[in-house]
Amino acid sequence: MQIEKKNLLTPNEVTFILIGIVLDVTATSLPNGGIDIAKQDEWISVIIGALYPLYVAILAIYVSGKYPKDNILVLSKRYLGKPFGSILNVLFLLSFFSFFPPLITTITLIVRTEASPILTPFKIYVVLFFIGVYAAGLGIKVLGRTCAITFWMVLGVIIPTISILKQGSYLNISPVFGAGIINILKGSVYSAYDYSLMELIFLIYPFINDSSKIKSSVLKAVGFTAIIYTWITFITIYYMGKDIIHKTIWSFFTVTSAVKVEVINNFKYIFVFFWIIIAIKSVAIFNYVCLFLLNDFKKIKNKKLIYVVIAVLVIIITNTYYPDKLAMEEIIKYTLPFSVIYNLIYITLIASLIWIKKGWVK
Repeated sequence: MQIEKKNLLTPNEVTFILIGIVLDVTATSLPNGGIDIAKQDEWISVIIGALYPLYVAILAIYVSGKYPKDNILVLSKRYLGKPFGSILNVLFLLSFFSFFPPLITTITLIVRTEASPILTPFKIYVVLFFIGVYAAGLGIKVLGRTCAITFWMVLGVIIPTISILKQGSYLNISPVFGAGIINILKGSVYSAYDYSLMELIFLIYPFINDSSKIKSSVLKAVGFTAIIYTWITFITIYYMGKDIIHKTIWSFFTVTSAVKVEVINNFKYIFVFFWIIIAIKSVAIFNYVCLFLLNDFKKIKNKKLIYVVIAVLVIIITNTYYPDKLAMEEIIKYTLPFSVIYNLIYITLIASLIWIKKGWVK
């Protein structure tokens, strides 16, 4: 595939985009996921869960090494034939899309709960999509720079939480491995879901301006995300304890409320503001990815119209099927495993066909 030079990404921008698609507002409830199973050892489960994006990274490094200029959509049709390959590509689109409505619901709930209760969901939707679509329409290069900014925002709210070490208790994370290896492994399954969408690398690696740096870019993304996720989980358990976490919705918000920074009255509001910006970044990435995948199925001339259609569709689905957290969790307990498993099968299949050099290569 031919890519204009102005749209090429630096290795660091690729890293930031990958971190940006994986690390979104749902990270605030990351410690809630497997706390009932892995208990005080959930932070260990998060480390083990990082094997999932690491596996994705290894496959991406291999595939990009063989075909640095062709993304997985092209390779799917090349090795499986256009009809079947196109079907798998559409399912890949749907797997990405399934994460979109829950993201919008989560953002809306956070804004209304932590920032401005008077805002209606519709007003929040309009703002999210107006800014998100605008950013997506500027192209992947702008997204790369945006993700770089939001990455530093994430660090800006994560680093001050180190001070919580003075307020928590080591008893909350003791005994280490006390939950048992089996429960820790079970908890890692929940953690693995939070690492999903690293598969985006299979779409964007042709955009990198130096294909020899793909390996370092994707491994850095996995490493930084794993470190941030592990810290969020560890410090939340260390500060709150396993018995309190499952009684909260966004447990990491409670941690940020305890951060004391001179000249800042309430650090939590800084955190919420940054998290809203991060949320808009996520909406922009999802819009861009959905359009990118649709363009593989049918070449799109009027991108603005399609962005509007995507926005309307997501809003309708969100209002109808994801109106609140309970409804959202009831649906994603089915859609999330399906999407993750499908993506793993899809990328493994393509990588395997490349390795054995079989299939209907055209």
